[in-house]
Amino acid sequence: MFDRFKNWLQQSRHVHVRQNVVGGLRDLVNLIDRFIDGKLNYELEWDDFVSWEHEQPEIDSIRSRIANLEPLFFGKNLDDRRLALSRLIAERDRVAKSCGMVPRGLAQNSEQSHG
Repeated sequence: MFDRFKNWLQQSRHVHVRQNVVGGLRDLVNLIDRFIDGKLNYELEWDDFVSWEHEQPEIDSIRSRIANLEPLFFGKNLDDRRLALSRLIAERDRVAKSCGMVPRGLAQNSEQSHG
């Protein structure tokens, strides 16, 4: 019964139960990729990460830096949005390197050569 109620709250247009999908650095890299590619798992997935403190200090520090980019992403100035994207990709690649994942440009080129 609780699972049905929780599912209803998560799917409701009137109520949103925050989900924490970032358990580690690899999850964070994957979330950033989904955000950049416009392929979030649910509408508020990005907001669930950037708007709430994370229990892991290292991830929360990254979250804080990313959250500071938010005004640039959603402003009308195209140069600001490009700057935000550039900084987000740099942060993503720094985190990816620290956990043995490839930089975004290399990952995309690898996918294109396989597809």
